[in-house]
Amino acid sequence: MKNEKTLVLTVDRDNDFGVKAGVESPLIGIDACREAAMALGMADPEDSDVNGLFAAIKMYNDLKDDGRSVEIALLCGDEKVGHKSDSIIIDQLEIVLDTVKPQRVMLVGDGAEDEFINPIVSSRVPIDSVKKVYVKQAPGLESTLYVIAKMISDPDKKKRFLVPIGGILAIMGMIFLIEGIVAFYATKNNEYIYGQTWSVVSLILGLFLCLHGYGMIDRFMDYIEYGMKNIRSGNVAITFALISIALLCVGGILGVYAVWDTQIMDPMYVITKFGSSALWPFIFAVMFWDMGKVVNNFIRMKKINRSFMIGTVAVIGLGFLIQGILDVLSSFLGFGAVENIYIIFELAIGIVFAVTASILQSNFSRYFNSRKDRS
Repeated sequence: MKNEKTLVLTVDRDNDFGVKAGVESPLIGIDACREAAMALGMADPEDSDVNGLFAAIKMYNDLKDDGRSVEIALLCGDEKVGHKSDSIIIDQLEIVLDTVKPQRVMLVGDGAEDEFINPIVSSRVPIDSVKKVYVKQAPGLESTLYVIAKMISDPDKKKRFLVPIGGILAIMGMIFLIEGIVAFYATKNNEYIYGQTWSVVSLILGLFLCLHGYGMIDRFMDYIEYGMKNIRSGNVAITFALISIALLCVGGILGVYAVWDTQIMDPMYVITKFGSSALWPFIFAVMFWDMGKVVNNFIRMKKINRSFMIGTVAVIGLGFLIQGILDVLSSFLGFGAVENIYIIFELAIGIVFAVTASILQSNFSRYFNSRKDRS
């Protein structure tokens, strides 16, 4: 047993070592791992991966003192945790296994990613043991609230803990809110609306937790900051973006106004009525959004993006097709008769625009490929 090569392995799935400390993985050897632990410890002393690697180093030293043939290695994935990071870990694992050629592995980590990492490693080499490292907290130094706040600041843990909680709150709020709205329309008793305060709070809080869990709040703030920078720099695309947002608001208001006083509670009626009223402001909003990018590129680079022309034709065609489908539904379900000639016209125009967009795309691709061949 002592003659068999043992690999003490620690895996950083979200690549904190690379992002925070600039460590390039995979690392093999006690000196390289010790330097990596010190580097991340200096960059972020509170990161649990520091403790995981130090625990692996301690296990390596204990096995070495026991006369075992042992090596230590560190694998790092990618900050976009998922398929990409796991693919990187698999590639690095193959390199380490080819270099060290161990008969068994002892896996050391903080326990958060064991269910993802263990199958990857065990499919290639036997795992002798799995050691989970937990940081001891002194009650007088760190409160439970602080520990929870640090835990949910991690992107992966936010998805794991906040999204399910937010989803439950949002679903509960939505159920009770719909129940109250239905009861209000049935009885016209305003008490059912006034009693929905906690339903609305639950819905908003749940949506906020879900958005925060997926990082959408941070992205939204980045977009705002990006927009403010563009406004200060005189980027003309911002003007078109504001027009686009205004059109979206107009479309939403027209849609809500169209169904506000209706006495028909059929969901299909609400969808067709709202869609027919809001459709074209939404279509023009998309067109203005893309137009802003095209105008900005033309001012900066004196080039017109051909995809804008194709996209504009396709979006207009899609608008006519959706309008035709909504009118068909409205007539078929008895919500309001639309003359057949109008429906045929809308569907025909939509198909013509869609085919035209496809032809333009094909011709542009053929033209530019032939130019590349000639050059």
